[in-house]
Amino acid sequence: MRAPKQARAHLIPMRIICLLIVLLPSLWGWEATPTTAQSGTVTWSGPVNLSRTPSASAHPAIVTDAYGYVHVFWSEEMGGEPMRPNDHIRNTGNSILYTRWDGTTWSPPIDVLLVPGETIADYPAVDIDAESRLHLVWTSMTSLYYSNAPSWQADSAQDWSEPLLLADNSAATPWGADIVADASGGLHVVYAVRGDQAGVYYTRSVDGGENWQSPIKLSDSLEPLEEHFSTVQIIRDDARNLHAVWGTNQLEGAGQAVYYARSIDGGDTWSVPAQLGYRGPDDFVVGLPYLTAVGASELHLIYVAGRYVGSRGRYHRISTDGGETWSAPYHIITDLVGINGYVEPVVDSAGQMHLIINMRSRDDQVVGIYYARWLGTGWSQVEPVDVSQPSAHYTAVAVRLGNELHVVYTQLAGGEIWHLRGRVTPAKQTSARPWPSPEAPTPTPLTKVTATPPQTPTPTAQRITQPPEGTTPPSSLSVMSNPLLPGVGAALLLVVAVIVWIQIRSRRG
Repeated sequence: MRAPKQARAHLIPMRIICLLIVLLPSLWGWEATPTTAQSGTVTWSGPVNLSRTPSASAHPAIVTDAYGYVHVFWSEEMGGEPMRPNDHIRNTGNSILYTRWDGTTWSPPIDVLLVPGETIADYPAVDIDAESRLHLVWTSMTSLYYSNAPSWQADSAQDWSEPLLLADNSAATPWGADIVADASGGLHVVYAVRGDQAGVYYTRSVDGGENWQSPIKLSDSLEPLEEHFSTVQIIRDDARNLHAVWGTNQLEGAGQAVYYARSIDGGDTWSVPAQLGYRGPDDFVVGLPYLTAVGASELHLIYVAGRYVGSRGRYHRISTDGGETWSAPYHIITDLVGINGYVEPVVDSAGQMHLIINMRSRDDQVVGIYYARWLGTGWSQVEPVDVSQPSAHYTAVAVRLGNELHVVYTQLAGGEIWHLRGRVTPAKQTSARPWPSPEAPTPTPLTKVTATPPQTPTPTAQRITQPPEGTTPPSSLSVMSNPLLPGVGAALLLVVAVIVWIQIRSRRG
């Protein structure tokens, strides 16, 4: 039996209201899902000692090329005293060492870069361009250096260009410089400076490292509780935009704040730096920011935060609009604690995101390498990958041919560099290019590039305000400024108007 007309009239608004309840979360942006959730598995190999040197090895950097090779660099104390098994690294190295994996074996480690007269060569950072040329930066006690080599000849010191002095007022702060290559031969470098010119600076080369432009200062002046800058990073997204993050430290050395800036015009202008994390009165540390881009507009930022030594955890923030707005921070991987270096998310060829974690378990204090995968709205349960090295620190990660995770890290006790390999299923493996023929080296002459006076960046975006930190993963992306809000208001008005019109029409009927 059909309902009377008057009764049916009341059913229509109720249906619209139900539809509104379903649609409003999408209109509001609550259901904005970041990357594809991962449902596959990772099969891990056992750890391999890459350095195999008697002296101290630390702070590895890693990159892969289109030929399927894996390239690893680290700081080595050449000529230093041999490390005893229970000794911990006490200082930094004076040379950059290199080894390469060809898919089967690792090449013997060799020293490829050394600057005469410099007692420190540390915190290497590397990227590879479209022509498979490796580009490396590293810091000395007071300077920043750059060199490059074809990836297929990187195991020969003679094939590396002469170290180029990019800045002479930088310092060997932890991870004090980073580099990224673009598809058109451009190179982009950010680095930290102490002293009178303290700040985070950006410089670039548009001709593959032959010439470098005058640096631009990205950071604001240090705040009263901030002592110096460190832990800088720069990346590119699929929209060719540049994104930089860095940290500041307080007088005791613990992290004080985390900052972010971006350029949407290839580095010509930069946004006003946004403070995305800050050490409060009860906090012990905020720092070590690590940024990953997924596609053209999605960014994931993970950094250290914690109120006391036992709660040094990691916080996660997400942007789905290329860094214009950010979700509130939330505490992740809560079963682990510790400050052992970066926690790094990486993306495979299937768009799945993996988290390589360098921490220790909260309850039994087991230090090691752990793993989690992205589920679309949060991270999976943490799994141990290698807990055989009780002093594992300073992790770096790269993806080979789309479906292999390559992880390197430092063993503080004994001073060695270790490697892990994980094969991802069902990610698709990309085809490797044929190995090219050797070519003659083209060294770059030793040239000084003055880092002062710095240029002032042109602001292109509004400063982002830091919201209160959350302790649980959000069910959605709670962005601070949502361009969909006006549309939500209009949708509400439209629905109300439709309901009123239906009510009036039903009464006339």
